[in-house]
Amino acid sequence: MAGTFSIDISEQFTRLAHLSVNKGKIDIHSLGYDNTVPNFFTNLVEKSAQEQSKVISLLHSKLNIPTTKVHAVLPDDLTYSQLLLMPDLPEKELVNSIRIQADEFVPLPIQDVYIDLETIAKLPNGKLLIVFIAAQKKIVDHVHLTLEMANLEPVTLENELSAVGRLVSEMFTFIKSPTLIVNFGYGGTSMYVMNPPFPYFQITRTVRIGYDLLLRDIKVNMNLDDAKAVEALKTIGLGTNGSVNVNAVIYPIINEFMAEIEKTLLLTKEKYNVSINNIYLFNYDNHVGYLHEAVQNKVSIPTQSLPLSSLLVPNTITQTFSNILSSFIPVIATHIR
Repeated sequence: MAGTFSIDISEQFTRLAHLSVNKGKIDIHSLGYDNTVPNFFTNLVEKSAQEQSKVISLLHSKLNIPTTKVHAVLPDDLTYSQLLLMPDLPEKELVNSIRIQADEFVPLPIQDVYIDLETIAKLPNGKLLIVFIAAQKKIVDHVHLTLEMANLEPVTLENELSAVGRLVSEMFTFIKSPTLIVNFGYGGTSMYVMNPPFPYFQITRTVRIGYDLLLRDIKVNMNLDDAKAVEALKTIGLGTNGSVNVNAVIYPIINEFMAEIEKTLLLTKEKYNVSINNIYLFNYDNHVGYLHEAVQNKVSIPTQSLPLSSLLVPNTITQTFSNILSSFIPVIATHIR
């Protein structure tokens, strides 16, 4: 595992991690981030790949990562995912069966996407739990080209659902009761329901409400530049004692975000007759001040950042990033194999 490193390229930040795992603990050797090139995922041309490759190369060099073999992870909002319960068929029959259903999950021509199927577990009822993931070929090829331009050797590419699902199911053994894990991303939010003893996420949903909408509203309605908007969201956010009333500006979006959480809680109750006992947020959650408190007050369920620190070997790196560790969960998760 130490012979590879990992990269998370999201719409705002590019994060790198180099780590190893020993006796159930994650030892982080290098961790860092920089801004992703603007419009990297919308301007899919060679020039943006070249510019982003320079960002990656510089960060890779600064962090003194000794390997060029890399595991990469993409945001959920740039992919299409579905949990499937399938009969225990021979692999060829299984793949053919799922491909026939693929147009139900992917709003694009199938020839324009790459499809990945991962068998998670064989359940007691004899069914297979499978994660179906699809991504546009032009995005995947763009990322692959970028990594090659940075003189890196791509080993794997997956989305956040796949990476975080593996991390949580294998290492977050303290989750013993129904739990909602909220991936508050830049371009969208994914909600994953854990319902032990089920071995993986039991419900997943992705909605197009993310950090970028909040940032955009702040910039437009408060006439702030990027840096000041980021600072206002982080330091004031949903608090009531700030020098400016940020909450009033972003309330419609936050209200919609809360409604989606409540929908997920209701779906869990209706489908499995269980109530969520804890809510954990990660990714951009610490970029919005008082977000955890606001969710907890709204749904009356204990809410905090996904406690990654419980899995880490303490060192100067974990101390340096202690306030934003949850934002590194995707890049750490894709490294764990």
